[in-house]
Amino acid sequence: MHTMSNSASSGGGAVQTSDGVRIHYRIVGTGPRTVLFLHGWAGSGSGTFWNLVMEQLGLENVRLVLPDLRGHAHSEHASEGFRTERFGEDMFNLADHLGVTELILVAYSMSGRWAQWMACTRPERVIGQVLIGPAPATPMPLSHELVDDWLRSVRTQEGFRALERGFAKRPLPDDVLGDCFDAVRNTPEHTLRETLRMCTEPSFTHKLSNTRAATVVVGGIHDPLMPPAYLREEVVRHIPGARLALLDCGHSMPLEAPLETAAILEAFLAPLVL
Repeated sequence: MHTMSNSASSGGGAVQTSDGVRIHYRIVGTGPRTVLFLHGWAGSGSGTFWNLVMEQLGLENVRLVLPDLRGHAHSEHASEGFRTERFGEDMFNLADHLGVTELILVAYSMSGRWAQWMACTRPERVIGQVLIGPAPATPMPLSHELVDDWLRSVRTQEGFRALERGFAKRPLPDDVLGDCFDAVRNTPEHTLRETLRMCTEPSFTHKLSNTRAATVVVGGIHDPLMPPAYLREEVVRHIPGARLALLDCGHSMPLEAPLETAAILEAFLAPLVL
C-alpha cells in the first residue's frame, strides 16, 4: 500500500442542507472518485479519528471527504432533523454540492445505519460501501438506562476513556483518544442522545434488497457491541452480495487495527477507482 504523504492536497468547507443546516467537511486528495467517510457516535470527520487509516491509503484517483455529521463538531448544532432519512439526505446534499453523482461510503458504527439507508433508497448513487462495525437497519436494543449511563460516562475524560477501552480489545492510542474526547465535549448532549435514539428507529430491512452497491461488512472478533454473529444475522444476510471480513480486535477497528482496516479498504476500492 502507498502511504498518504504529508503533502497530499487537502481542503474543505461547508454546505447548507436542503433544510438549512450547515454541514462542515474536510477533503484529502483530488481524484475523480469520491469516498465519503462517516464517523461514529460522538465523533467527527474534522478530528483525527480516521487519520491512522488514511495514512495507509493510496490517494491515486480518489478524493476522501470527511464530514462532521449534523449536530457534531464544526457542523451546525441543530436541534432538529435527527432521523435516519435526514442524515442520509444531508450526505446527498453534500455530494450534490461537490458535484458528485456516484459515491463510495465508508461508515463506522452508528453511521453504518445511515449508509445502508443511502444505498438502498438511492441505489443509483451509492456504488460501494464499507460498513465498519455497523449499526443495523433493525432497531438496536438500547435502553434508556444504558443511554443515560453512556452520557454520564462521556462527561469526563476518564469516563470516556474507560468507555472506549471497554469496547476495544487492543490498546487505543492516547493522543487520538484525547482528540476524540474533545469531539465529545464539543457535541451537545441533545445530539448524543438523539443519535442513539435514531439507532432504535423502526426497521427498514425490507428495503435493503434494493441495494446495488458492492458491500463489505468489517467486524471485530471481540466486538462486544456488534459481534460477528449479530452482524451476519442483522446486516450481511439482508444486503445482496454482502461479505463479512473479520479482524482480531474489538469495536474500534480504525483505531485498534488501522493497518488491517486500510488493507480491506484498499482491496475494496481497487476495482472501483480504476
